[in-house]
Formats: sequence, structure tokens, C-alpha cells
Amino acid sequence: AFHCDLKMDGLAVELVYDEGILVAGSTRGDGERGEDITQNLKTIEAIPLRLEKISDLPKRLVVRGEVFLTKKEFKNINREQEKIGGKIYANPRNIAAGSLRQLDPKVAASRKLDFYSYGIAGKSEYYLKNYPTHESEYIALKNYGIKTNPNGKVLKSLEDISAFHKYWIENREKLPYEIDGIVVSVNDNRI
Repeated sequence: AFHCDLKMDGLAVELVYDEGILVAGSTRGDGERGEDITQNLKTIEAIPLRLEKISDLPKRLVVRGEVFLTKKEFKNINREQEKIGGKIYANPRNIAAGSLRQLDPKVAASRKLDFYSYGIAGKSEYYLKNYPTHESEYIALKNYGIKTNPNGKVLKSLEDISAFHKYWIENREKLPYEIDGIVVSVNDNRI
């Protein structure tokens, strides 16, 4: 089985929760070290500062996801920029990325950024026991109070994946945000 999801056109980030409290957030960076953007991430309403207290919440949870700007907010920002004679932005991704890299968290807060998580980092025995599938990660994330893209689903065949891809390529304009395509993951995390 495969877990298929939409590839958001935004900025990949990593959130670290200790005992359910958001303590750190960073960009993906070069794959080993990202930029610390914790204060800016804390201004995004869609990112919980405190997770739901449920029995299987691990002491430390590392969440990966995408910060993005809706098409509507993109148009609003460019309309305001045009009124003041400011810079007109090329796309929502550039605004999202630039907003999170600002030194002043007020800039990020003013942009109405959004967030969807797409996974929990880890391969430990605890991780594999509690999140044996990619689908179980999504279920856990929702239970913890973290948003995931509602369009993700588990599919069993290449034909189903192809149909999922074709559907979203043909219907991407109906989405309130930009996508780059789809992401296909093996659903079984133990492989």
C-alpha cells in the first residue's frame, strides 16, 4: 500500500515538541542543519504551541510539515503592496519562505501563513511500534491537534496512484493553495 498526498508549494519545516510544548522550529536547511525560525513559527495559528494531552503522546515529538500561503492571502498581500508602491511577489511560496526568515516575528504574524504536517521523524523502536504506517502517523498527528492535508489517502495499486495524480493535476486550480504535484510514500514504515 502507498500513502499519497498533495505536495504543498511552501517551505518545509521541522517542529520539536517536548512534553507537548513547542520548543524549537527550523527550516530543512541543507538536510543536516536548518535555520532556527522558532519565534516566527509560533506566530502561525495553524501550528499548536501545546499539543493535546493524550495517552500515547511521546515525551519528545519531531514533526515535519509545510508552511504555505493560500492563493487568497497571496492576492491580498500583492494588492496591499500595489497600493503602497511596494514589491509585487511572484508566488505564494516566496512570501511564505521570506516571512519565516524575517528577524521580526511580527512580519510572519501579519502574513496569515498556514501549515500542514506530513510526518513524524524517527525510526526508533518506539516510533515503529506507535506509527507502523504513514497513515498511522497522520492519525496520530490529528489526535495531537496538528493539521494534516485532508486530501491524503492510502492507495493499493499503481493505477489508483495514477488516477489520484491525474485528478489533482486536472483539479489543482480548485484548491485554495498551490501544489507542485503529489507525494507517494510506501505506507509501511517498517520497510
